[in-house]
Amino acid sequence: MRIISGKYKRKKLVSPKGILTRPTADRLRETLMNVLEGGKFGYPLNSRIIIDVFAGTGALGIEAASRGNPKKIIFIDKNRNATELIKKNIKITNSPDIFQIINSDIFNLTSWENDPAELVFMDPPYFSNFFSKTLEKLIDLNALNTGAIIVLESSSKERFEKIEFFEELLVKKVGKSFIIFLKYSPSFK
Repeated sequence: MRIISGKYKRKKLVSPKGILTRPTADRLRETLMNVLEGGKFGYPLNSRIIIDVFAGTGALGIEAASRGNPKKIIFIDKNRNATELIKKNIKITNSPDIFQIINSDIFNLTSWENDPAELVFMDPPYFSNFFSKTLEKLIDLNALNTGAIIVLESSSKERFEKIEFFEELLVKKVGKSFIIFLKYSPSFK
């Protein structure tokens, strides 16, 4: 696994051993980032705050930092092994100050100590049905700016219903996965 493009291009990331963490494949990550860089949704890779929920290896957040110019990227993962992997992977960037790791279950967070995010990556375990619940939690924490772009990764066999306050912008199938782009619009029903 490697960083595909940008200032950290070709840097190798530490990959997990075992099956508890499922890293986003290079091809899927490249497709997702190309959409975000394309300008169709503005330039979310230059967001002040980016959140990577269910962060795993941190590949999505680090790739976003490589291609964009965020002020801060916040990784959230409850698995201690995953957060240790993220720490190792952050070292390749030589810019650890822009990264923050929250080693907690997103659903156990009681407050948000950062500014609201303009871009959120969500790659929960497949078939976990965490999409709506996670988005509701981010709203409750005031962790989302109006207009924030949310990027969900799911199995192509998963189905999810429309989520209140989130406008579906684009759905792309890549291999056996879907990438779903949403926009947080509190007035959208």
